[in-house]
Amino acid sequence: MKKSIVAGAMLIVVSLLVINAPGVTRHFQTVSAAWDDGRILDRLTLHNLMRWWRQFRDERDSGAHRASLTNSPVPATASCPETSFTPPRLVDPRSPKAFGAAGNGKTDDTKAFQAAVDAGDVLVPAGTYLLNHTVVITASHRHIQCEPGATLKKTVRADSNMFNFEGPSTGNSLVGCNFVGANPTRVRDWDHPGHYDIPVQTNGAVDNFTLAGNSFRDFYGQSMFQTEGQGGGTGAVLVFNSFANCPLYGVALVGSVKGRIAYNLADNCRMGPENNDATQDTGGNVLECNRMINGGNITGGSNGEGGVDYSGNVVRHNILDGGYMQVSPPEHGKPAKYIDNTCNDCGTE
Repeated sequence: MKKSIVAGAMLIVVSLLVINAPGVTRHFQTVSAAWDDGRILDRLTLHNLMRWWRQFRDERDSGAHRASLTNSPVPATASCPETSFTPPRLVDPRSPKAFGAAGNGKTDDTKAFQAAVDAGDVLVPAGTYLLNHTVVITASHRHIQCEPGATLKKTVRADSNMFNFEGPSTGNSLVGCNFVGANPTRVRDWDHPGHYDIPVQTNGAVDNFTLAGNSFRDFYGQSMFQTEGQGGGTGAVLVFNSFANCPLYGVALVGSVKGRIAYNLADNCRMGPENNDATQDTGGNVLECNRMINGGNITGGSNGEGGVDYSGNVVRHNILDGGYMQVSPPEHGKPAKYIDNTCNDCGTE
């Protein structure tokens, strides 16, 4: 009897906390069904309560906006007409499970993924795959795609990558995967250990790389994607992704030209070109039709020394709900072009 009273009290507290969250009716119906058949007493643990609360919080904070292969985070307009993305065609795709992947979220599947990628295109079936080491891709025209229900998970906090695409290479893609990191805390300290924890990174001249329809959350290092190196790649396409908790680096194109960052949802993330100095190539990058929420920061280029020229980059038709646009170029540098961006309760600097 006492356990039922405690469970009821806890249920009331949770209901009060999430009453304004989107989808609360659906979640309440699920809990009510569990209560009716007696399962609520088994499931009403502190761990499950925290998990439900994080789910409610995330839905509320995102304003129910989503970005995926079939969903744009911004309304369809003449300036932003696209509503979906068609993945590249896979050629004789391999499953990581054919190379020994368990997909149980407990066994490290990095070696199996590496073997699958080395063999050709990869189609990841539903399951939770633990990747606590780095899968390195050096071939060109190599495509990795996840089926619905596939999660790529990391459980260690370290300065490392889950996928590293090495140049010179061209025409690679990573599509439709759900990436989950080791820590949901919104870290803002540049000096905090693990802030180079980057799930997907390209190095050097990686050309025509596509990152589409993926979601990223709970990464300790905040960096969701970064192209780096002198004379980096050209023609990167980053579209219809959801990025969460990446205020330090975020979605960055370093030493990269003619890239497109579009139709992404960025929650508390930084997004844009970022060069260290004027010797790194930049220009021709377009950031358009993205939505920034919860303190997001979008820029056509603001960092670097020695007169970095960002004037060839364009930032247009983006929606900022809070946060700011970082429009000022570095000292002696040239700014990007900013056109028709919507700034709701946000600023510029």
